[in-house]
Amino acid sequence: MNRLSPAPHVSREGEWLASCLLLAFSLALLAPGSTFARPIFVNLASVAPEGTWGMALLGVATVRMIGLWVNGNWRRSPTLRFLTALVGAGVWFTLARLFLGDGFPGVNTGALVYAAFGCFNAFAAARSLLDQGRNDRRHALARKGTA
Repeated sequence: MNRLSPAPHVSREGEWLASCLLLAFSLALLAPGSTFARPIFVNLASVAPEGTWGMALLGVATVRMIGLWVNGNWRRSPTLRFLTALVGAGVWFTLARLFLGDGFPGVNTGALVYAAFGCFNAFAAARSLLDQGRNDRRHALARKGTA
């Protein structure tokens, strides 16, 4: 494959962290044992079985990591980053909402932490939209320079 000349480094550590957190969550659900037997997971269990949650989240994390890897090594791919960050935000906000309704008074730490993860994923989605315009301009200039 033909690699492009390097663009100025733009940090994606936050997006990698978000992907790793989603991967870790999915692996915890897929590990032997019954995570959903804990009372805090009753609302998640009412939506889908533990294995379904685990496989779905594993899929999202894997696709996002592949997109970030491609983004860092070949042509920038903000569209894939946008879609996976948007899905990630939806996942974390959904988890936060489900954890809020755990039946206990007050707010649990899971709900607030997952809401924060959702906010960071939403920010990553917005940033990837801005990157799309910059990348399109950069590639247009590169094509003019080689013509």
